Amino acid sequence: MTFIPLTRLPWRNAIANHHALPDHWIKTVSLVQRIDAWRLWLADKPSGHWLLCHHQPLEFCAALAALWESGRVAVLPADNRPETLALLLEKVDGTLPDDPGELESITPFAHPEALDPTATAVVLYTSGSTGEPVHLTKRFNQLDAELTAHAKLWPLADSGVISQVSHQHIYGLLTGVLHPLCTGTPFCGDECRYPEGLFARLQEAGAAGLKPVIVSSPAQLSRLPEHLPWSETPRPTRVFSSGAPLALEHAQHTERLLQAPVIEIYGSTESGGIAQRRQTQGTVWQALPGVELAFSDDYLSLRSPFLETPQHWWHQPDRVVPTKDGFELLGRADRLVKIAGKRVSLNHVERVLAAAEEVIEARCVDLGRTDGRMGVVVALYDAFIPHQHDTRHDLVQRMRAHLSHHLEPIAIPRYWRFVDALPSNAQGKLDRALINRLFADLDNHKIPRWLGEQRPGADSCLLTLEVPERLIFLEGHFDEYPLVPGVVMVQWAIECANDCFAELGEFQGIERLKFQRVLQPGARFTLQLTRRDDGIAFTIESHEGRHCAGQIRLQASHGGKHG
Repeated sequence: MTFIPLTRLPWRNAIANHHALPDHWIKTVSLVQRIDAWRLWLADKPSGHWLLCHHQPLEFCAALAALWESGRVAVLPADNRPETLALLLEKVDGTLPDDPGELESITPFAHPEALDPTATAVVLYTSGSTGEPVHLTKRFNQLDAELTAHAKLWPLADSGVISQVSHQHIYGLLTGVLHPLCTGTPFCGDECRYPEGLFARLQEAGAAGLKPVIVSSPAQLSRLPEHLPWSETPRPTRVFSSGAPLALEHAQHTERLLQAPVIEIYGSTESGGIAQRRQTQGTVWQALPGVELAFSDDYLSLRSPFLETPQHWWHQPDRVVPTKDGFELLGRADRLVKIAGKRVSLNHVERVLAAAEEVIEARCVDLGRTDGRMGVVVALYDAFIPHQHDTRHDLVQRMRAHLSHHLEPIAIPRYWRFVDALPSNAQGKLDRALINRLFADLDNHKIPRWLGEQRPGADSCLLTLEVPERLIFLEGHFDEYPLVPGVVMVQWAIECANDCFAELGEFQGIERLKFQRVLQPGARFTLQLTRRDDGIAFTIESHEGRHCAGQIRLQASHGGKHG
């Protein structure tokens, strides 16, 4: 299978049309038609930088190619949260709509024979070392250099690529979209971020006679369930993982279930890909083709054609141990904070916590609060998850006692969040937006404590929440037996639904409302939200059972979208 660089417009060449594949797989005819539809929509629009944020892979790819063919630059936000997009609106020349409409012209669009390799292709946003968003540009020659390395290491002949990660991030963009696009390989990324969707896509690839390649992340691989009959799906050629460290036990678990090698890619948005390894066969990272490594005082430096300035040395903020064939990672070197004038290593605090029997993993965060104290997010085994105030209080005390044997009192985190798995964004990272959400109740005493969410489908959302002990609505309900008022539960359902599904409209009424159990401070609960044509249905439950359920009618706002 021939590799065609981006500068030669590979999307205008044939992507194998496997008629057995459903429409959510990207194939030739549908993609070219949608590119031309976007070209038509862009024909009378300004040039420059355009905000591109599309969950649906076909429209994303078509819009991206249309921007490039018309000499524009794609700006890819890390997520589609309203606050994220609002920050970028003043920095771009336009925003692409959800849909450009159908192609109205039969006249073929003129497209360039080649793109300028030195031109900016995309602007990406990454959390950086602080968690705050940082923008980075990538030229076509940078992207093509990295894609060439991928094609050399991992050819895609007779393959079908299934991506579980966001194409808004460099890893998902390169591995899940652009590599198959440059080799004419069918690919998909819609509705497969959860195990059941992945299972279905594997079966579709097998039915079409394709060898599946999975592009995934530690967050997804750590949660592959045993109950699905993976042996009934075709064996993938390989499974990729990147974006965060992958635990050895999760690599072993994935290889056992899927009977395929798990290949980890190490790098960053700034550096591009640096190295790769198969952890089940060794801990050593080996440099990608074209990457030159150097080591000094246990730190890693590199020169690479994937860098903005390939001839200059890039200093990676990771400590390493050089080996004969590459290097081993020791962890980041820049995770030091000052608390009351004392330097505290967040890595050290996390390692000590991870040694406790209850803890799977932990992430310490500098919240930037006036008291200077840290927060910590702790992933626990199910048996140790606290469901009430008393059990949560006892657990915090045990964790603090455990840390006190290793740390000065000032270094022990003050603010604790207990989860079943560390929340992560589309790139598999606990970024600043998620950190702010986990600790938002410290400053807003009207909201529940957010501990994570799952999105089984476009119209459903399951949130894990906790009742803060300082919730303002507990006042007066009642001194000796405080509880959350029913109207507050309904209000939480409306506010969380607006956050999950964007603005749903004005409140019109409520039906089938039932309160079955009281909800007390410190209680851990789930809020199940389901979007309906006329509003939402919600259910609040805890380990005690159901507390509240109902259907809320909301009046949808009118007005069309515009670019």
